[in-house]
Amino acid sequence: MRFFINVFCLLLIMPVSVSAQSLVEQWQQGLAGTRLTSYSGSVISSNSTLTVIDFCRDGRYSYYKEGSWSVPGTAGGASNNRINGRWQISAQGSQVFLMYRTDAGEQGTFPVYLQNNGRVNIGGTAFAAQRGGAGC
Repeated sequence: MRFFINVFCLLLIMPVSVSAQSLVEQWQQGLAGTRLTSYSGSVISSNSTLTVIDFCRDGRYSYYKEGSWSVPGTAGGASNNRINGRWQISAQGSQVFLMYRTDAGEQGTFPVYLQNNGRVNIGGTAFAAQRGGAGC
């Protein structure tokens, strides 16, 4: 996570003419080998979701999401999902994007940026970053 904070601080003091390519390289290197984790939960409705993304150094990723819910005295359930594929970073102007392609052929793009609190935001979801924590 220190890398992301350093990148963020570096971006604040860099001249405006920083090339999109250098942003891409910084994000590509910063995410490679990193595990991102996001958890959300509600005590009131007993809902929770855990999302873990491992960005492998070889350009592959593993996305895992599990969720559970329950209504006291009524019902409950759980589900999980794992998706694997390839990832890379691109930029358009100063906006950085995470591009992915699943092994099943689905593809997409999410905006990615570093929040002030050091969390990595992908497509509106904040993730805690663990450098070197990817299980690849």
